[in-house]
Amino acid sequence: MFRRFLKNSEGQSIVEFSISLPILLLIIAGILEFSKLGGTLLMVNYGAREGARVAALGANDTTIIQQVKESTLLLDDSKLVVEILPETARVSSGNVSVTVKYPVDINIPVINKITGTPRWVTGNLTMRVE
Repeated sequence: MFRRFLKNSEGQSIVEFSISLPILLLIIAGILEFSKLGGTLLMVNYGAREGARVAALGANDTTIIQQVKESTLLLDDSKLVVEILPETARVSSGNVSVTVKYPVDINIPVINKITGTPRWVTGNLTMRVE
């Protein structure tokens, strides 16, 4: 009787699938969350580059912030933090630095415990003022 039971493997694939499915779903969710972080990092860096380019041409802070917000269209403007240094008048052949920060919420509970939420993504660029 036990030999017939041991040779029967009809439910084996269902058991293997049920064991591997949560792990597979966690890996897929991790890929999605980290790709969201990577996409946000690209947009933040692009916004910092565009802001520093406009600042290097001698624009004021309002114009620089507006250019950063236009460059990062997919991000929420109310959460976007833009820092421009130096805060005083920028002189020719001096440096201007634009830093853009944006919080990214991690929605997967397991990954949330590892990385913390919100995870701040930062882009910084320094250019010489013309």
